[in-house]
Amino acid sequence: MKLGYSSATAGIYDIDDVFRFAQELSLDFVELTFEISSFLTDVQTAKKVNELQLATGIEVSVHLPFIDLNIASLIPAVRKATVDETLRALEYAQKLNAIASVLHTGSFFLYQPVEQERSVDALNQSLDSLREYDSMIVLENLAVFADSVIKSPEMLKEITDEFAFGNCLDMGHAFIEQQHAWTRASDDLIQDYINTLGKRVKHLHLCNNDGQSDLHQATNNGAIRFSKYRDYFLDFEASICLEVAGGKEAVRQSANQLKSFELALA
Repeated sequence: MKLGYSSATAGIYDIDDVFRFAQELSLDFVELTFEISSFLTDVQTAKKVNELQLATGIEVSVHLPFIDLNIASLIPAVRKATVDETLRALEYAQKLNAIASVLHTGSFFLYQPVEQERSVDALNQSLDSLREYDSMIVLENLAVFADSVIKSPEMLKEITDEFAFGNCLDMGHAFIEQQHAWTRASDDLIQDYINTLGKRVKHLHLCNNDGQSDLHQATNNGAIRFSKYRDYFLDFEASICLEVAGGKEAVRQSANQLKSFELALA
């Protein structure tokens, strides 16, 4: 497995420090959030990031845009703006030779007096515009709220196969989804996602929470027992991103926990 961390979630914005900290923890990659390129334009330019990759040997993944955007919006102008910004981000990720480009699947606002299927159709239209980047994109499970368009492992699998994308399995999101009425009853929805998506999962997001809110806590601080999935992590051949808030110490704790699973087998 490749182990990395999300710099923006950790609250680290100085790009030199982002890579320096990854080196300190002997991580394999960092996940950059594209929005930073929009409002801090000189912070993580493709040129600078590529120089740091070359100097350190540390790779990158990219989280595609989602702030103030909705790729499944029923409002054409909003959907177009989201697709345009996503295409710009994918071009950026391509310049970095990113190991994964993480895409959210959008929201349907329940107060609108229309069928939710219309948001699914809108999402399909947006994803159709991204087909040339199918090998780079990993669709993330996002059923944290009732207004998420794609709910359940089966829905995510269906749309993933339709567009030949991969998946980002966010275990924290799955754990929250498990607690709420909009999903099917399950004793372990994380395992259901693993079983249903199988090899489609090319990227993992790990953080902990209380089952109600997406708190992005360190993996060793919350209701999820990640040791339960130790064998899955050890067999996982792609990238595992620690998407934890709380600064460097929370990232360090999480990295140490994941590395301890490997040490237990040594």
